[in-house]
Amino acid sequence: MPKKHQKSSEMLRHLSNDDKVMFLSELLQATDQSISEGSFDAINLCIENWKDTVELLSMPGLKNRVWAQFTKLKEAGCIS
Repeated sequence: MPKKHQKSSEMLRHLSNDDKVMFLSELLQATDQSISEGSFDAINLCIENWKDTVELLSMPGLKNRVWAQFTKLKEAGCIS
């Protein structure tokens, strides 16, 4: 049985099912791009961007605080 990579498992633990689907979709697009360009740059960039997202999602309560502030701004008519 293949050994799980610690960082990959940790990354996926913080993503919702919808986020996992989005991540995998973007990773597949990056893989196609990397194949056509003959470079891993697109894959590396995709993973780095998602690492940043996961870092934010891993902060306890941050997502709820951000959505609460977003809701207040939307209700005040500041954003649509």
